[in-house]
Amino acid sequence: MNQKYYADKYGLTKNVVYPHSFRHRYAKNFLDHFNDISLLADLMGHESIETTRIYLRRTASEQRQIVDKVITW
Repeated sequence: MNQKYYADKYGLTKNVVYPHSFRHRYAKNFLDHFNDISLLADLMGHESIETTRIYLRRTASEQRQIVDKVITW
């Protein structure tokens, strides 16, 4: 099976899916569930947590959802 199969299976955009895309998705899911950037840095093989910080960034859509949960409009 290839990455396009898994993109389809997990609802990712097929034309921009590469092995690194799955690595990125794993990191984002890990932080969503465990919120331990130090452990994630170790698992990802990063020498510095600064390298792992990229996975803490939120998309505009994710930011909007968070704000909507916090603020009652």
